[in-house]
Amino acid sequence: MNSQSSKTDTVLAVLIWCTLVAVAIVMRPLLPIDETRYITVAWEMFQSGDYWVPTKNGELYSHKPPFYFWLMNLGWAIFGVSEAWARLVAPLFGLATLFVTVRLAHNLWPEASDELRQSRAWMATLMMLTGLYWTVFSTMTMFDMMVTFAAVLAILGYIKAWRGFVSGQGYWKGILIAGLGIGIGGLAKGPAILVHTLPLALFAPLWGPALTAKDNDQGWGKWYAGVLVSVLVGAGITLAWAIPAAIIGGEEYRNAIFIKQSADRMVKSFAHRRPFYWFLWVVPVMLLPWTLWPRLWRAIGGRKAWTQKTGLRGAWADGGVRALLIWSAAAFVIFSAISGKQPHYLLPIFPALALFAAYVLTSDKTDKTAGVYHRVPALVLGTLAFVLMAGLLAKDMIEPMLKKPLPAWVAVAEPLWLLPVVIMALAAAWTKISGPRAEVRLIAALAASLVMMMHMAAAPAFSLAYDLEPAAQRIKIWHDEGRPVLYVGKYHGEFQFLGRLEKPIENVHRLEDAVAWAALHPKGIIIATKRESEIPTTTRPFHVQPYRGKVLVMWLAKGFKLPPKL
Repeated sequence: MNSQSSKTDTVLAVLIWCTLVAVAIVMRPLLPIDETRYITVAWEMFQSGDYWVPTKNGELYSHKPPFYFWLMNLGWAIFGVSEAWARLVAPLFGLATLFVTVRLAHNLWPEASDELRQSRAWMATLMMLTGLYWTVFSTMTMFDMMVTFAAVLAILGYIKAWRGFVSGQGYWKGILIAGLGIGIGGLAKGPAILVHTLPLALFAPLWGPALTAKDNDQGWGKWYAGVLVSVLVGAGITLAWAIPAAIIGGEEYRNAIFIKQSADRMVKSFAHRRPFYWFLWVVPVMLLPWTLWPRLWRAIGGRKAWTQKTGLRGAWADGGVRALLIWSAAAFVIFSAISGKQPHYLLPIFPALALFAAYVLTSDKTDKTAGVYHRVPALVLGTLAFVLMAGLLAKDMIEPMLKKPLPAWVAVAEPLWLLPVVIMALAAAWTKISGPRAEVRLIAALAASLVMMMHMAAAPAFSLAYDLEPAAQRIKIWHDEGRPVLYVGKYHGEFQFLGRLEKPIENVHRLEDAVAWAALHPKGIIIATKRESEIPTTTRPFHVQPYRGKVLVMWLAKGFKLPPKL
């Protein structure tokens, strides 16, 4: 029975992953500016053959280490250049994270029965995979899935190291695994990996003895020496790239990777500044629908559970739970203290939260009887689908109420794709399910279905508002004809890969500068992203398309001029 249940969960998890990735790649174009930027950096690396110092539009790119770009290039070297491979790299790390999380569950609770460990492992995996933010972000061409994999691998290493530390076997193997995880994280996104891994190792006295039910009789010196070795191993892996790159890239690049993109970012962020408490309301939304599941909150417990030492308070006695809570809480507090905040910074703690949820749901004192606890998350998912569908269908009624035009993409969305989710949610809400593991499967399948159908409904809108490939292909033709192209504004490399451009696009920041450029390049093309009200009326553009809530505008350079200043 246990083996069959685990196979069912494995198949379901892999099927959900495959479906989410496939629908994202097929239905959603590369999204500017992040996805197009990162794939452009990899493309320029492929073209130049310089794998040490990345560039973007021909200029040094120091914002991220090159590991992601290396993996894109590795696939291109084997299979040929393709968008599909580049977009698969991050999701494959997400898939690998699911299986490392399963291994972590087995190492946290080896004394439990195999059935219980399997149940916790796969419940956690399905919950992690189908939190709404994870379902979307795990298919994005970005770095945080790699960091999440690296963090879970490092945590697994520290858990193994502790067990080896008290048993006398496997200590250094665990330390090396932790070091490997830190190194992968460092090569993926820099020193932020330490925020997700080092606090757990440093606070081992709080969770270690409870994990193995055995006091440390070797002294803490050896443990912390091993932690230092793991950090040095991770740093060594990262510096094996950073030191040669700093020499090759020169002083500007050296200062950027060692100071601006590391120390400055951690101390005082220069982007995405938000208040300390911002994550407190963001994370519950990111974890939907699981944050609205009554069975989970009953398992965590309230005041009564606290006084009776059950729920969260009872779980604290377990060393594995302590490790999970320290891991997630430390990262949460540290990233809250840093001024720059983005939701995906906290993706690496999702495995910890999912494993904790799986533990309390399977504890001996948790209600595991059949019921309709899944009704609330099912109805919330169905309601969300209904509201989106109704809003898009009623767009002609909503627009006059707003007293301003809706974005052009609203008109082309296909909301009826969401109707099956509404029907499935209603059916699921009134279906009695036999226990928490079955409820997890049902809610997970429903959450994945919602995200899949949202992609189907939004596919035409994505194409209209975000697809830059046709414009990039036109730029490629102009380059091949020897016609210069100028982008006005901050250029993030949006066109380089999509058009397979072999030389940079010229760039200025103001339309006033474009006038002088046009006089020198009468055969050239000028491109800018503007609000419709900002388009100069003195020169008629030959191409205008919706783009990220604004419009992408193209002019012929010959005769380009601006209205005289008043």
